[in-house]
Amino acid sequence: MIENITVLAADIDMTLTFKGAPLPQSVKDAFIILHDNGVKLGLATGRELTDALKNQGKTWGLPFEFDFVIGMNGGMLYDREDDYSWSIPLMDEQEMKDILTWMMPLIDKYKIAVNAEGGANHSAMNINGELLESAKRHGFIFEDKTGDVDGFCEKGAYKFLFRSEPEYADEIRSRFLEKFGKDHQMVATFPGTVEAMHKGFDKGSGLRKYADRHGIGRNEIIAFGDNENDNALLTVAGWGVALKNADEKTKEIADDITFDTCKDGGVGTYLKKYYIDPKGLKRKEGTK
Repeated sequence: MIENITVLAADIDMTLTFKGAPLPQSVKDAFIILHDNGVKLGLATGRELTDALKNQGKTWGLPFEFDFVIGMNGGMLYDREDDYSWSIPLMDEQEMKDILTWMMPLIDKYKIAVNAEGGANHSAMNINGELLESAKRHGFIFEDKTGDVDGFCEKGAYKFLFRSEPEYADEIRSRFLEKFGKDHQMVATFPGTVEAMHKGFDKGSGLRKYADRHGIGRNEIIAFGDNENDNALLTVAGWGVALKNADEKTKEIADDITFDTCKDGGVGTYLKKYYIDPKGLKRKEGTK
């Protein structure tokens, strides 16, 4: 374990909380104690970095806002201390058309739900229940562009999300990387959901960028995650913790695993057991 926490970074969905659910009380309590003791708290998510995400702390009922937010799986960073923002460029329209045209045989075959994210592009194909729930969480309405590649790609975007039955995910990934693997990556974010975007960044690189800005060593950082897109976050941090409900491969690369799921406040109960006592922070002996 790490001895003294200076920075904590955590994924949101299925890590801090179940999708769209309130922040568990144990997580709130732990975060308040950490914040009061000067620990920098940050979110690391696949979502686009928006004003709503910057104000997620108050939305969850915390008495403060998060110190930093890593968005778009590491493709965006917001640092509250000096109001610093950084992001990768959007995919251009032709690039998007090439990707979507190449993927259409599988999209049609399996009725895969697809949506763009970023650049105010809310296009989607084969809109289903999960997409509607996602739109509700993000606060917008998807535009139905089923079968209309040109219409889908009228605006640039940061990434494509392909949502299918879990058994199709490997086939989707294989087809995409066959043609676009040189310059693009595909990562899993939820069972049956894979995201396609440019190469060269991940949540780990976003965490490293934040730490380098403040001269913070990795042996001062703890991180929490649950799926493939969190793996780099967990390995860059000095101590990477997977949730009890995490993907098995993520558990394998983690330094430790929580004893509660995200629904039961696994991040909060883990912090309380190893780092927090009723009066404040514990100081654990030994370092990683």
